[in-house]
This record gives sequence, C-alpha cells and structure tokens, in this order.
Amino acid sequence: MRAAEDGRHISGAENIVPATQLGRLAHQMVERALCHPKGEPGSITISVDRVDPAAVRRVKALPVVDMGTRDTRHARHVVVELLEKHTPHAQQVWEHLIRVRTMRGAMLVDADTAARLEPDLQRGVRVSRMGEADTDAAAADVGTVRDVPLKSAAREAIVLATKVLSHPDIIAEVCISDDPDYTTGYVADDGGYHRIPNIKRRGSHRGGRAFLCRSDDVDGLITYLESAPVLVEGIGE
Repeated sequence: MRAAEDGRHISGAENIVPATQLGRLAHQMVERALCHPKGEPGSITISVDRVDPAAVRRVKALPVVDMGTRDTRHARHVVVELLEKHTPHAQQVWEHLIRVRTMRGAMLVDADTAARLEPDLQRGVRVSRMGEADTDAAAADVGTVRDVPLKSAAREAIVLATKVLSHPDIIAEVCISDDPDYTTGYVADDGGYHRIPNIKRRGSHRGGRAFLCRSDDVDGLITYLESAPVLVEGIGE
C-alpha cells in the first residue's frame, strides 16, 4: 500500500499473507492510510503480487533491546556509539542520515569508506517483499484503527530490520522515522534491534534510513533487499 498527497509520500505498508486474508489486509491498510499523522492522502494505491511459497525464506526476529535514551543529545550519542563498533566513520553515517531529504528509500553506505553505493542517490534502496509470519498476532496487536500507525510501527520496523540484517553483507542499520509523531528510532546489528527513544523532537518530519555494508556484489545485495520474499517469525519472543 502506498498513500500520497500531490506526489508527496504519506505512508506505506506491506505484508505476505495467504490469498484468503487479502480482503481483510486491504481494508486495514486503507483505514490506516486515512488515519496517518502526516495527513489524509489524496491517493491510496494497493498492489497485490503472487509470491511462490517455495521461494519464501523464514528468519527469526531480531531480539529487542531498549536503550532508554533521555533526550535527542543522548540518543545521538548512543547511535554513534553503536555504529562505532562497525565502522570508523560512525559520525559521517549519522551526518548522512540527518541531512537527507525526501529520499524514497534507504542509503546503502560502505562501512570502510562511508561512500554511498546506491545507483540512484535520490531513490535509494527500497526494501520490499517482507512480512510477519504470524499475521493473527500482528492484527491483534494493532488494536483500533486510530491506534494502528503507532502500535504497528515497531513491529513493522522489526520485520524490515530483520530482513535487512538477514543478508550477510549488511553489518548494521540505523533509522529515524519521518512520521512527526513517532520519535523512537533504532540501530539494528548482530546484537539485536536497539530501540532508541527521543531520536528526534516530536513534530519533526525529518527522517531517514541507512544500511551499513561490506559487499563485493552490491547489485546482488540490492536485489535481495528489494525482491527476495522473507517472513519474520517470533517478534517479541
């Protein structure tokens, strides 16, 4: 699902479900798009693609680690400290993240040089074809329609981060949501999904996502992130 207003992205969501659940899922996504904190969209587009069940990879969800950051300054310190375990350019990765504007996808950043590797620097890399294996648990978690954008945000972020980290060339991911009401970001790495409250001030539309990698096959990595179907199991276990 993609919701937009005059070409400006409002919200998006996806899942991998059996055909029997398509109607319910489409309804939930439309209702979600209409209640998004970034505003009511002028257009809502829902696309459905068949996925070969034999091609779906199942992976265990990253464990969640709550970092308990107090304010934006503390959050920045924690992000940089976590990234320093993986790259000598942690500060530069942070600068990439906070300076980006209106990117449709994520930055792909070389861990050894901090160079951006996406073929299209404006589009970035758009992770797709992923979902939560237990769709009944996900549906139960979101509660009422009005609560969907807030309650589902963490689950969806864990799904995305788990798929991204399931590729051996990805070392870490750092994310700030562009939703003005969602101020919890994260760093995901081999230590888990690190929740970072207060990563930005409430009301800010600033947001971005960066994948830190070491890869001899960037094209193959991008193909995996954008096209390989992955279901994530055991969120919250």
